[in-house]
Amino acid sequence: MVAYLRKILRRGLARLRAHTALVQLIGVAVCILPLLFPTHVPSWAIPASFVGLVLLLVAGYLLAGRPVARTPVDIPIWLLLLLLPVTILITSDRNLTLPHVYKVVGSVALFYGIVGAFEEKPWFGLSAFVICTLGVILAILILFGTRWTSAKLPWLPFDLYRLFPRLVRPFWNPKGFSSNIAGGTLAMLLPVPMAYLFCGHRFLVRLGALLEVVVVSLVLLLTQSRGALVALAAGGLAMLVAHNARSPRLGGVRWLVVTVLLTIAGVLALRFMGADSLLTSDLNTAAGSAVNSAQGRLELWSRGVMMLQDFPFTGIGFGTVVKVMPLLYPTFVIPNNGEIEHVHNLYLEAGVDLGFPGLIATLGFLLGLLYLSWRATQRHGGTGLEPLASGMLGMLVVFAVHGLTDNLTFYPRAHFIAWALFGLAVALGLRPVRDDEPPIANAPPR
Repeated sequence: MVAYLRKILRRGLARLRAHTALVQLIGVAVCILPLLFPTHVPSWAIPASFVGLVLLLVAGYLLAGRPVARTPVDIPIWLLLLLLPVTILITSDRNLTLPHVYKVVGSVALFYGIVGAFEEKPWFGLSAFVICTLGVILAILILFGTRWTSAKLPWLPFDLYRLFPRLVRPFWNPKGFSSNIAGGTLAMLLPVPMAYLFCGHRFLVRLGALLEVVVVSLVLLLTQSRGALVALAAGGLAMLVAHNARSPRLGGVRWLVVTVLLTIAGVLALRFMGADSLLTSDLNTAAGSAVNSAQGRLELWSRGVMMLQDFPFTGIGFGTVVKVMPLLYPTFVIPNNGEIEHVHNLYLEAGVDLGFPGLIATLGFLLGLLYLSWRATQRHGGTGLEPLASGMLGMLVVFAVHGLTDNLTFYPRAHFIAWALFGLAVALGLRPVRDDEPPIANAPPR
């Protein structure tokens, strides 16, 4: 009788935890909406969002015994959160800093909400469908809402952009989307459909993945984001390496063939496009053109190194590059007109904004995510979760490589998308391998 009551109690607690995690995720989604658009909501909306997030933590502790789910990357996240009061105190312009503080708090809340919800209810198939749908929607919005710049890839006809009028003018950015940030976001979403295309075991799933890969890749090519294209190639290569590590006997020949083909394609691209076209662009009086050149990026990175050397412990404050750099670190290739908002490097930007502690937190977080995703590809290989695990690894590699030449998470909407994907990657990495998961036909033993 006692054992039976204990069993009923365990089931009741498990259901309570599952429902609590779902309520927390829904509540987080509602609370972070004002944090996405801090300059377009009433003044009371931001404090109300923070109060709502605190109440969700209290509810999680009272109903489920823990405020949020525990993850292996908690320490770098907590370090990042502890640095936020410091950056608010030392910043030279809180109006520039506070929106970035809001995006970090909201993104961390979304991250933990997704991890907790997927820990109790593994909707991984649904999440893959949402990622693919989001990729198509963003591709359409980017196609008709980007401010297209001069051609950086000379073999693309620039007149082609006249076919896509500016039909999308979002209220938060009426000037239009940045082609580099748009390209980086699309590249981050592409590995999941790519994985389902090559690892899926249903014909309709693979057909849908093929259509999305074609559509999104064409829009990515139109953005002419060289950093995004290189990052996507690195993500695809990482997925191939993970597959080969899991099943070397089956994947060895395939891995060798694909590597040779990619090498040949790269050599031909350099031969017909010219190496200079991949690194340079025409320099004129426009700041955007100068930034897109190799000289402009190197100059920005040198200024970022100077800032990190001068403010190693605290950084200059979130989002204040646009104000500090023209005054203290003027540039020569890039016009000093106060239009450059960040140093176009994810890791250097973390150090510039938050000092070496911010850089350490960023590197620790990304390394932890990469380890979890790599382990997920090995543990879930041969099951129905293999494509999603491989796609998450590719996504993280794309994000990490793209961060070498740009910083898409500087912008709140891209920041929230990235952290939502990070939460899914962690949830998948923490999911134990179940005996009832359907294996893929002819898969090697785990």
